[in-house]
Amino acid sequence: MKKIVAIFKTSTGRSQTWSYPNPNDTLSNQEVLGILEKFTLLNLFKKDDEKLFNQVVSAKYVETVETIIF
Repeated sequence: MKKIVAIFKTSTGRSQTWSYPNPNDTLSNQEVLGILEKFTLLNLFKKDDEKLFNQVVSAKYVETVETIIF
């Protein structure tokens, strides 16, 4: 299973992780960055007056391989 994992900085400087399963991995790096930067424009994600997605720091694809034992 593949997912995208992005790290954001909150408005107070803490780290916030966001992930999404089965992403469209045909997008360019710039397209992914543009989509993630849109999160920073939204004021929907707050906790105790702290904006959770204030700045995009990084993003990566993570692939998990499951091996059935029995």
